[in-house]
Amino acid sequence: MSSNVFLVPYDSEDFEQTVLSEVDLGEFPDHPAEFSQSGPVRFWGAREGSNNETYFEKMDEGDLLLFYHEGEYIGTGRVGTTFVDNDEWASTTFWNGDTATLIYTIEEFTSVSVPKAALNNIFDYSDGYNPQGLIRVADNRVDNNLDAIELAVQKYN
Repeated sequence: MSSNVFLVPYDSEDFEQTVLSEVDLGEFPDHPAEFSQSGPVRFWGAREGSNNETYFEKMDEGDLLLFYHEGEYIGTGRVGTTFVDNDEWASTTFWNGDTATLIYTIEEFTSVSVPKAALNNIFDYSDGYNPQGLIRVADNRVDNNLDAIELAVQKYN
């Protein structure tokens, strides 16, 4: 059973192409075989680096994703498929050459608008805490099950 919560940054228009909008993989016959379907999908990725790789390896199907940008959480979702895109297909096809090879699909994406301070409170972070990069919320900061956390975020919206 999934139990991880990930805080996921985005800082580019690339996010709009593959997360805010679905990509119809049927239009891209050269897509990686690791995508479990050939129809519409949402996906995002992280750059290589020791912290990102450590967190990426802990991602399990169904884990909660909370997307943030400039002091606000703008979406929730669940981890679907994860894989390493060694050919950099996603980066070269969608992300203007921003290389992110640690790819994960996003299930059940929901747009929200929640200030950073509200989630800092949920996870018992200091008021001024500002996540930097892909973060896995420590187990001792996750007091409720993932459904309850996701519902709280969506209701705050």
